[in-house]
Amino acid sequence: MNDSRTNSDDVEFTFDHQVRLVDELKSVLTDQLQLARQGSSTNKQFGVLTSKASALVKEIERTGILDRNELRYRRETLRKRYENLCLIVAAQKANVCRELSRIRKGKKTISVYRTNTSSNTDRVL
Repeated sequence: MNDSRTNSDDVEFTFDHQVRLVDELKSVLTDQLQLARQGSSTNKQFGVLTSKASALVKEIERTGILDRNELRYRRETLRKRYENLCLIVAAQKANVCRELSRIRKGKKTISVYRTNTSSNTDRVL
């Protein structure tokens, strides 16, 4: 372990603290998944959760806790939740891109219509 303390109580506390970090990350990912499923992956709360998840990931990486065999199940659970979150956000991004494309085409159509309409009006006068 990365902890240089020799007191067994301190080491246990450190391990328990690290496990709590992993569980907290699981909870944050669960909250993000819930928001993403509701289509709220762009709101402020989602951003706050993303920042919190990032900080937890850095701390967990620093400790190396997920490299331990006894936490294999938790590591796999986190990986699956993160993958699901990425898929949902990617799908929402694709939907937004399609809508923006549709809006741009609509604006272009309106612009062409206005140009044609004003040209026809000029001819009549």
